[in-house]
Amino acid sequence: MSHLDASKLFSLNGLVAVVTGGGSGLGRTMALALAQNGASKVFIIGRRADALNETASLSPRLGVIIPVIGDIGSKESLENAYKTVSSQTEYIDLLIANSGIIGPANARNVTEDGETVPLEKYRESLWSIDPKEMTHTFHVNATGAHFTVVAFLPLLDAANKRRPPQVPNSGILSPPRPQIIITSSIAGFMREIVSGFAYQASKAAVNSLIKMWSNNLLNYQIRVNGIAPGIYPSEMTTGRLREFGTQHGVTEGDAPKTAVPLTRLGSEQDIAGLVLFMAGASGGYLNGTIVISDGGRLASKPSSY
Repeated sequence: MSHLDASKLFSLNGLVAVVTGGGSGLGRTMALALAQNGASKVFIIGRRADALNETASLSPRLGVIIPVIGDIGSKESLENAYKTVSSQTEYIDLLIANSGIIGPANARNVTEDGETVPLEKYRESLWSIDPKEMTHTFHVNATGAHFTVVAFLPLLDAANKRRPPQVPNSGILSPPRPQIIITSSIAGFMREIVSGFAYQASKAAVNSLIKMWSNNLLNYQIRVNGIAPGIYPSEMTTGRLREFGTQHGVTEGDAPKTAVPLTRLGSEQDIAGLVLFMAGASGGYLNGTIVISDGGRLASKPSSY
């Protein structure tokens, strides 16, 4: 029964991964979790060398996390990042397309007192947003994720070609097929505007990309899944933390129950545990799934999931 041991189910020994947006936030936590639990190489891609180097320095397994400068909003930069990675490994087992931006915020149509904002005033706030800001949000969150997938397909395919066959009638599985995990957001399922039209619509597009890619890569035996986080402490949620009056937000009671039923934000352990499950043998049967990690927030809002 050793194949049911947690050490086997969640082991990442020898895993080679690429994580975009690995210089901060969820990307940093995911990269550190992979390195901490046996991955042999974790390439982190981002625009800021200082942030990437800081992530690498935080891992006790020095040299496992490898910074790569790259901008997922540029095909040329993505191609250069791919070439850098492929010069140091012949394959990757896991690609986490995690980079994203919040985009322009828009005023709410209801005041703090619950009064409806006059339509003309609401229109003014929406009209004041530069269309280029809207488009840029889609470009980074959706188009960037799409071309990140395209860029690294050869290395994912190479992982399949080196994968050992399963021993017939042994009951022991071969290592999981290579996988792409795309970071989306529960905002992509919401009808209520809580993060801005641009961000939420772009994440709805990402949710569709996850489903389409999972279908489109079936014949190539490359799995595609998604993560839809709720509110986690990061550069993108600093405003929400100020609103809640907390610095970290991961202690029960830090968030109002109306915002998060579990009354706290997601922690490093929450996202790390989810990634370990999905990346290991434990998640080897997942394909086309978007996993929500939000403390019940989506269940409390008008949404479609």
